Amino acid sequence: MKQILVLLVILAAIGSASQGAEGDGGYAGAAFQVPLGARPTAMGGAYIGLSDDVSGVMYNPAGLAGIPYREFGTSYRIMTLDRKLGFASVIFPIQGMATLGVQWTYAGSGAVAERDRDGALVGRDFSQNSHQFGLTFAKRFEPWLGVGVNISYIYSKVPQLSSNSVGFDFGGMIHVNELIDRERRDEFFTQDVRVGLVVRNITKQFRWNSEKYLKAYTTDGTGFEQTDKFPFEVGLGGSAKFVKRKLTIAADVVKNEKQSMKARFGGEYLLRDELALRAGYSIYGISAGAGFQFDLNPKQTLGIDYAFSTGRADEESEHLFSIGFRF
Repeated sequence: MKQILVLLVILAAIGSASQGAEGDGGYAGAAFQVPLGARPTAMGGAYIGLSDDVSGVMYNPAGLAGIPYREFGTSYRIMTLDRKLGFASVIFPIQGMATLGVQWTYAGSGAVAERDRDGALVGRDFSQNSHQFGLTFAKRFEPWLGVGVNISYIYSKVPQLSSNSVGFDFGGMIHVNELIDRERRDEFFTQDVRVGLVVRNITKQFRWNSEKYLKAYTTDGTGFEQTDKFPFEVGLGGSAKFVKRKLTIAADVVKNEKQSMKARFGGEYLLRDELALRAGYSIYGISAGAGFQFDLNPKQTLGIDYAFSTGRADEESEHLFSIGFRF
């Protein structure tokens, strides 16, 4: 229990010293930047320097390099205003300390009453639905170095309008302890130190043309085109384990070209091998959660995770659930 109290005090101190990025505006693909996966969400989204499970495909693909097991994971975030956000992914090892993965992320706005140019209701509702389908490849080129890439197809649709594009995310992971002699590393206070770097949203964009919508719902058939580019983003993160690997501390710094720099902090403590408590802090607020794993048989494990995230800008708190199956 002392270790848990120390973790919470550290996170609270870091959080109070951090500056929130209030005033940052919306941008294309913003829904895909919200933390997903109950474990990383409970840790404040600080996952770039960890990414050691199926959720890692959304944070840093390089963290998956060399993972020895297959895993399926799915997650759903309960949000206000009838919004939807979730993902499903599967990863599996291949030869040469490499890993392949496929994933699907979806986001929906819920129904919104449509109005004309004067603000009057027209008797129709509309919604926006977006999907991101991805393929991940990661490989350990050296015991201390992993590299990964996500290739994504993105599709978004509103009434009579749709857009799609292909984009890329690249990541790297340095396993610091692998650079130290085995006899010496076991004597260190910290274990499994990782430093991750990710570059995201390369070539991702939405290109819209309003002509079909205007022809369907108005007498004005003259449309216009608009391109909304996903902001180029760079993230740096680190993680380390303490107390005989029972306590994990992680921190990220993320900057994209349209928003101010953001810091994310999180921790995880294993009460038992099968039970973990987590807490974190980010611009989205304070988060917390827990995870439980139990063995179905010697080769199969089922994990259930929960995360609670406080709201920001007067929004209500949100809850997220994940299920993972290792086999």
